[in-house]
Amino acid sequence: MMNSSLQNKLVTEKLVLKRAGGIFPAAIAAAGHSLADLKEMRHSFLHEKELLFFDGLKLPKTQHSYLLGRYAAKMALKSFMEDVVVTDAWIAPGIFQQPVLYVPQGGNIQLSISHTTEVGIAVVFSEEHPMGVDVEAISMDQIEAIKEIVTPGEQHQLSLIDADINKSLTVLWTVKEALSKILKTGLMTPFSLYEIENVEYSDGIITCSFINFPQYKSISWLSEGHAWSVVLPKKTDLDREVIKRLHF
Repeated sequence: MMNSSLQNKLVTEKLVLKRAGGIFPAAIAAAGHSLADLKEMRHSFLHEKELLFFDGLKLPKTQHSYLLGRYAAKMALKSFMEDVVVTDAWIAPGIFQQPVLYVPQGGNIQLSISHTTEVGIAVVFSEEHPMGVDVEAISMDQIEAIKEIVTPGEQHQLSLIDADINKSLTVLWTVKEALSKILKTGLMTPFSLYEIENVEYSDGIITCSFINFPQYKSISWLSEGHAWSVVLPKKTDLDREVIKRLHF
């Protein structure tokens, strides 16, 4: 059963990504809706190709995850391009199953997307400025598996993320997943290469850097039983107040 506090929740935010070389636009959306509600309104946001794909999904959990991710993605796209018709845009899997966004006359617009069986999150951005997102439910069922990706150097960093080991491990997983998405490597690369360092916690927001990828940083938070992470170029300035508004 879906967490009642997540039901029918949608948060969309325009992002202003500030760098020494200029300002880059992006948009992010987080959604938590019931399967029944998403199925009822799916024709308002799914492309005809996505509708056909959805019709082939039989398991309710798979249907729910798919619709949550697509809904978050389309709402982020609508915030990024206010005049877009979201049913004209569709998201197809690339050769490594990465999401590829097709928007008529949209130019080089890219997407990162993640979902659980309760929530979805997506960020839309221009190709010039890469980003990656991930969300995971904090679940004891996955903790043992997540422990396998922790490097010796990260062991002492976990308490800096959160005093609750289950929460800190889940945040760490989302950080590495989001980095793998920005690099477009997915789970095909050992997670030890994504080792974090320099964890900073401030006012509910966790920021990490990476040993092997110093050009990137992660911004993470905990909300509604989930860990959420955004990875972006290290020298980009992102308004933390925007991140706080993504908390359900």
